[in-house]
Amino acid sequence: MIREKVKEVEKVKIVHTSDWHLGRTLHGYSLIEDQRYMLEQLLSCIKEEQVDALIIAGDVYDKAIPNEAAVELFNTFLGKVILEYKIDTLIIAGNHDSHERLNFGSEIFKNQHLYITGKCKKGYEKVTLQKGEVEMDVYMLPYSEPAEVRQLAGDESIKRHDEAMGYLIKKMLEEKRRVPTVLVTHAFVTGGDISDSERRLSVVGGAELVDANHFQDFTYTALGHLHKRQAMGSEHIRYSGSLLKYSVSEANQKKGFVMVEIGKEGLLGIQEREYKPLREVRILKGSLEKLIEGALTDACCEDYVYARIVGTDIEDSVARLRNVYPNILGTEYVEERVKEGIETEETSSDFLSQKQKSITEVFMEFLNYTSDLAFEEEELNYIQEVITEIEEERDET
Repeated sequence: MIREKVKEVEKVKIVHTSDWHLGRTLHGYSLIEDQRYMLEQLLSCIKEEQVDALIIAGDVYDKAIPNEAAVELFNTFLGKVILEYKIDTLIIAGNHDSHERLNFGSEIFKNQHLYITGKCKKGYEKVTLQKGEVEMDVYMLPYSEPAEVRQLAGDESIKRHDEAMGYLIKKMLEEKRRVPTVLVTHAFVTGGDISDSERRLSVVGGAELVDANHFQDFTYTALGHLHKRQAMGSEHIRYSGSLLKYSVSEANQKKGFVMVEIGKEGLLGIQEREYKPLREVRILKGSLEKLIEGALTDACCEDYVYARIVGTDIEDSVARLRNVYPNILGTEYVEERVKEGIETEETSSDFLSQKQKSITEVFMEFLNYTSDLAFEEEELNYIQEVITEIEEERDET
């Protein structure tokens, strides 16, 4: 019996990644080698699986003016992807990136199938990709402040990120063709699971939040900004997560990227892939003596370790643990108690909970403590915008 050979469905294979934060440090430790290790794994996957397109959904760098090592690492990576592997690469600016610097040379790079969107006249750009019979439009929407979109639209009613996103998405949908369409954007989607390493400027009035419903009409939405890999309401609206674990609160998260396959008729499949880090971020718990003793048989003592020490406060605990765990991130003392047959835990330090507070929260706590003034929503939004500007100015220094 002769079996008829089934023709393989023609498709575009896409890697979706974001939030590399090249040049970032973790509690004072440079992560450049850890980032290099992860990017080498990504390069191997791109080559072995013959990926057609790479999407980086913002925050390539950790600061608007990145250090030399970060720029060199990104340059080396792009050289491999563009010049050697020759695949389409699409990059947008995130809130940590300098839109102008990232955008430099973008018109020239298009000839090498490198598409970078930082500053753009209408708030977004469209790139059309073609592989055989599969034609696909990619809308690239970098991180934008409401004030920028308000000026672009000439509409003073645009005050929040959700309103700004609604205006830009409406413009895209008006010109959207009947082909598979991907949106790449950097935003804080309502309901997203956050961690300590993200700048939380969405507390006052939810000014930075955007609704996931804006993205329903796209074949796939590649999100950046939140560091946990997660789908937002629908499987085709996703954060890829950050390149590394950038805070202790991310210790239990899996880091990697999303592999997306799109055919002529639309979305064919989504797969979450994982990286193996050079050094893990771990939380250890026990008495100081037990932690030091356990390190003697710990094959991964070079990991980034945060210790939750059971017992009373001991002077120089970090220094003592650094002798066995050279990349110690910090310590926290906890007291275990038994209440009604159930073990409970009380912390003698609110270090982690304080770290989770945004500048906005701290500022509002200060205002509430020092005055009895009640602020209108418009005033709260203005405070939000001022804090955002301060954050951006700090990143540039």
